[in-house]
Amino acid sequence: MSKPKFIWATLLALLYGSFWIWYGGNGDPISEEEGKKMLAQIEQVHGVKLEDTPEGSMSRNLLAMLPNDDGREFYAVNLETRNKGAKAAEAEARYAEIVIPLLLERGGHPVFLSERAGLMLGKYGERIDRVAVVRYRSLRDLLDMLRDERMVEGNKYKTASLTHTEVFITRPTITFAQVRFTLGMLFLILGFARWKLIDWRQNRIQEANAGA
Repeated sequence: MSKPKFIWATLLALLYGSFWIWYGGNGDPISEEEGKKMLAQIEQVHGVKLEDTPEGSMSRNLLAMLPNDDGREFYAVNLETRNKGAKAAEAEARYAEIVIPLLLERGGHPVFLSERAGLMLGKYGERIDRVAVVRYRSLRDLLDMLRDERMVEGNKYKTASLTHTEVFITRPTITFAQVRFTLGMLFLILGFARWKLIDWRQNRIQEANAGA
């Protein structure tokens, strides 16, 4: 293997390895002590105490998740009923401007976003306008995002853009949304293209030297 090829292959391997480690999804479980400490910080940032929240609130549900955390990635399925009008649309855009960077900083990102087009079975779907699926690297990352002070403003915009939302946590049994695989294939394509370019340049140099 020539030196340029070795350098290129090593660079791609280091980049992909760094991404794999950062993207995570299989870290250490959060302890109840650490989780409760982070929840207390969330309460302080948002000015809402757990005992004052109703049954089904995010604070109570997150507290219930702590003992069963395994440190793995998960997907939050959001069932949303949207407000109508230009102000709601503007609030939705402002919410995305705040939340998307917070997600990306912690290895999270939207996976799926879809408007309801009709009903196939049941009646509950009549109350749903949109379904959004978001990937979180871990429960620890979710709690860390919620205690960020930028989420205070973000929640105001979310409230203004939605009349109601239900969120539940899932782990996929079957999925084709494989970020690691997709990026790996992209790196292979880039690597092969660069490999061929190196061969082409070396051949041109050899031909030039032979003709000299």
